Amino acid sequence: MKKQHKNIKIFLTFLALFSVIFTSSLSLLSFQLPVAIAQNNTKAEADRLRQQGEKQLEAGQYVIGTNTLEQAMRIYQQIGDKKIANEVRDRLIRIYGLRGVYDKYEQLTAEKAEENLEEGEQKPKYEFQLSPQVGKLISQGLNRQNQQDSVRAKEYFQQALSQAKTIGREQDKVTAFATLGAFYLYQEDYVNALANLQPAERLSAAIYRARKPGDSDYEQEISINRIPILLLIAETYLQKQQPNQALLYIKEVDAITPTPDNWNDISLRYLFHFIDFRDPSLYFSRVHYSLGNYNEALTYARKAIERGKIFQNYYEIHGNGNGDIPRIDREGDLGSGHGHVLAGIALEKLGQLEQAEEELRKATQLFEYIRTKSRFQGHTRHIFKLFNNQVRATSFLQRVLLAQNKPEEALAASEWGRARLSLEAATAPSNLTLKEKVDALVDIVYTPEIICKQISQDIQYSLDSYRRIGVDRIYNSEGKAFLLSDLAKFDCDKEAEAQIRQIKETWLKSATSNPANLDELVTLANKSPSTIKPPAIEQLKQIARFNQATLVQYSIISETTFFHPANLPYDHNDAHWNAFAGEEQKLVIWVIKPTGQIKSRQIDLKNQKITLSNLVTNTRKTMGLDRSVGVFLKPDAELPDGSTRNPSEVQAKEKLKQLHELLIEPIADLLPSNPEAKVVFVPHKELFLVPFAALIDSKDKYLIEKHTIITAPSIQALDVTRQKRQKQTGKSKLAVVVGNPTMPTIKRPNNQSPTQLNNLPGAEREGKEVAQLLNAEFLTGNQATKAEVLKQLPNARYIHLATHGLLEDFASFGIPGAVALAPSNQDNGFLTSSEIQELNLQAELAVLSACDTGGGDITGDGVVGLSRALIVAGVPSIVVSLWSIPDAETAELMVEFYRNFQERKLDKAQALRQAMLEIMKTHPNLVDWAGFTLIGQSK
Repeated sequence: MKKQHKNIKIFLTFLALFSVIFTSSLSLLSFQLPVAIAQNNTKAEADRLRQQGEKQLEAGQYVIGTNTLEQAMRIYQQIGDKKIANEVRDRLIRIYGLRGVYDKYEQLTAEKAEENLEEGEQKPKYEFQLSPQVGKLISQGLNRQNQQDSVRAKEYFQQALSQAKTIGREQDKVTAFATLGAFYLYQEDYVNALANLQPAERLSAAIYRARKPGDSDYEQEISINRIPILLLIAETYLQKQQPNQALLYIKEVDAITPTPDNWNDISLRYLFHFIDFRDPSLYFSRVHYSLGNYNEALTYARKAIERGKIFQNYYEIHGNGNGDIPRIDREGDLGSGHGHVLAGIALEKLGQLEQAEEELRKATQLFEYIRTKSRFQGHTRHIFKLFNNQVRATSFLQRVLLAQNKPEEALAASEWGRARLSLEAATAPSNLTLKEKVDALVDIVYTPEIICKQISQDIQYSLDSYRRIGVDRIYNSEGKAFLLSDLAKFDCDKEAEAQIRQIKETWLKSATSNPANLDELVTLANKSPSTIKPPAIEQLKQIARFNQATLVQYSIISETTFFHPANLPYDHNDAHWNAFAGEEQKLVIWVIKPTGQIKSRQIDLKNQKITLSNLVTNTRKTMGLDRSVGVFLKPDAELPDGSTRNPSEVQAKEKLKQLHELLIEPIADLLPSNPEAKVVFVPHKELFLVPFAALIDSKDKYLIEKHTIITAPSIQALDVTRQKRQKQTGKSKLAVVVGNPTMPTIKRPNNQSPTQLNNLPGAEREGKEVAQLLNAEFLTGNQATKAEVLKQLPNARYIHLATHGLLEDFASFGIPGAVALAPSNQDNGFLTSSEIQELNLQAELAVLSACDTGGGDITGDGVVGLSRALIVAGVPSIVVSLWSIPDAETAELMVEFYRNFQERKLDKAQALRQAMLEIMKTHPNLVDWAGFTLIGQSK
C-alpha cells in the first residue's frame, strides 16, 4: 500500500463569489486524518504549541508547523479563548489558501462562516452568490476533484445540480451545470461535457439577453457566466477535433470580451482585473492551426503576443499595489508565452524552422521566467501547472530542433523541461533569516528593469504635461533649475537600486511587526530561489564523464495546443496540470556514453497499435500491479487492448518484450557489453513506471542480467546528487532502521469504519537483520513512532524504513506519498512526502522498503512523491519500489542487498543488481524481485 468605481464593484463581486465557493462546509474526506490534540489542554500548553508552530513555520516546516498551530487552536477553543483561537485560525486560513491546501482551507473557513452566520440567514446576499446548499456541494466536489477522486467529485457535482434544480435559482443552475460540464471535459468525456455545458450556456444566454449595457449586473454576467461557459464549450469542441464548431463560440466570446481598440490606462485596469481573462486571439490561433490554416494561426498568435506584452508592461508598473507588503492575486504571462508557442508551431508547419525555433525558445524563456518569479512557490499544484507550460514548449522545441538535424540541442531542450522544480528546490539556499527571506522575495517581485519602467512612465508623463503648457525647465526646493531635456536623459539604474533597497527595508519592518504579512503574499518557505540553470550540451557530456556511466534519456513528444493560464485562479475548478496531453507522435532516445559522445534514435509512435502510455499501463495490469485491477479485476477479465490479467505471467512477459523492443532494441548497440558497467535510465512520463530491470529481450534475458541499472529524473539530477554525495563527510555512523511499526489507522471511503493497517512480520524480520548489518538500533512496534523517527532522521547516514507505503496525499499539500509509522499523541503516524521535503537530511542512502514508494503523480518534474521528496531533502541515493511488493520476498531481497553493500563492499547499484539476480533463483516471479530501483548515485 505498502484573482473608476464600477470596476471595483465588479471585482468585489468576484471576490464574493470566490468566498462562497471556498467557505462551504467541511468535506468528509476519504483518508482524512484528524489533527492530534495534546492531552494537556491548558492555556500554557496552547501558548507553547503556538510558539512552537510559529518557529516551525519560520524554519519552513509548513506541514508540521500548521499541524502544531491547529493543535494550539483546538485547545484555545476548548478553554474558551475565542480571540486567540480566531487569530490562529485566520493565520492558518491564509497559509492554507496560499499553499492550495483546499480541504483544510475549506474546513476552517466553514467553521468561521458558521460562527459568523446570522440566525436564520440562509439566502445569498448577492445575485451571483450561490445558495449555501449548492455552494457546499460544489465546493466538496471541487475538493475531491483536486484530490483526483473523480468518482466522489462527480457525485458531489451531480448532487449540486439536483439541489440547484430543486431550489430553482438561475445562478445556481448555471453554475452547477457548468461545473459538472467542466468536470466531464477534464475527464475527456466530451459527450457528457456538452450535455451539461450547453444547458448552462442556454440559461446564461437568456439571463444575458435580459440585461442591457450599463446595467449594474451586465458586465458581471459576461465575466462570471458567459465567457467562461463559452470558452469551456469551445475547448470541448477543440478536444473533439471539431474546430469549426469551436470557432462559433470563440467568435461570440470575441464579440463580448471588453477589449477596446484604445488600450488606455482605464481599459487596461479593467481588463487586468477581468477574472480569468483569456485573449480570444489564442483560441482563434488554435482553431486555425487545427484547420491547417497556418498563416491565419500565425497572425492571431502574433496578435496575442502583442496584447500580452501590453498587459505584462501594465502589470509590472501597476500590479504590485501600494501596501507595505502588496497582496497580488494574479501574475505573469497573459498571452505572450502561449502566443509564442502557437507562432512557433505555425511557423514549423510553414517550413520556417529557424523562426519557429526562435519563437519556441522565447516561449520557454517566458514560461520559466513567470514560474520562477511567481509569488506562489508554495502552491504546489499551481507551480506544477506553470512548469507544465514550460515542459510542453520544450517538447515542441525538441521537435523543431530534430527537424533541423540538431539532436544534441534537442537533448538540451529536453533537459530544460525536465525535473526543474525538484532540482531548484534541492539546490536553493535554506535556513534563511527573516531579512534574507524578505530580500529574496523583493528580488522576485521587483527588478531594476521593472523599477525603471515605473520611473520612465512617470518621467514621460511629467514631460508631456509640462510641454503642453510651454514649460521647458523645473526647479527644486533649493531653486536649482533642471532642463526638461536633461530629465529625458535620466539614468535610472542608481535610482532603481535605491528604491529596491527602500522596498526591502519597508517590507522587513512590516514582516518583523507581523510575520503573517509575509504569508499574505508569498509562500517561499525557508528557501530563496535557486541559481541552478539548465545544463548546456557540454555540461551534459561532462556529467556522463563524472559518473562514468552510459546515460539513456527518453522523450515522448506529443501534439497539444492546450496551455494553462499563468494567473492563480480564484478557485480550483480548473484543469489538472497534465490535462489534454495530446497525441503521442515520437519517441526520442539519446545515449551519452561515458566518453561524452552523444547518439540518438527516433521511433515513430503514430503508427503503433497501442499508445506507449497504454502499453505501460497494460503491462502493469497484466502483472497484477494496478491496485484497482488487483482488487476488482477477475483473473481472466479483458483489458483495453484485448489481453487479460494472467497470473501465469505469460502476457506480462510478452508486454515486457514489447517494451524492450521499443525502449531498448533501438539503442542496444550503444549500451555497454560489460554487465557491471552502469546504465542510467532517465524516463519520461509513464516510462517512470517501467520496471527496466524486468524488460525481456528476444532471447528471454532480463535487462538486469545484462546491465547494472540506475534511474534518474533528469541528467542534471545526477550532477546534483553527485555534488550532494561529495559534500557528505561520512562521519555519522547512525542508521535509522524501522521494521513493522505499530500500524496507524486510516479512514476508508464511503464512511467505512477506520481500519488499522496490517502488521508486516516479514518487514520486522527484515529490519532486524538490516539493523545488525548496519550495527544500528532497530525500531519496531511502539518504538518506531513518527516523532522518534523524525528526531533521528537529520543525523542519519543510512535510512531504512520497512513498513506500509501509501500513495495518498495525507498532508494535503499537493505531494502524494506517505510511509506508515507508529502514531502517538503528537501525530497520526504517517510520515508524508510534504514533511520529508521540508527536512535537511545528511543521509547517504535512503531505502523505502514499502509498497509503491517510487510512485506518485507523474508530471514534467518526474514522479512527484516520496522519491522526489528525498532528493529535495538532500539524499543522493534512494531505493524505492515500483509496485505493491510482497512482504517475505522483499525481506530476503533487502537483506541480500545490504550484505552485498556492507560485507562484500559492492556499490549500491551493483549490490541491488546482485540481490535481484540471487532472489530470482528462488523466487522467479518477477513481481517478487524486480520491484525496486536505485535513483541517483551508486557510490
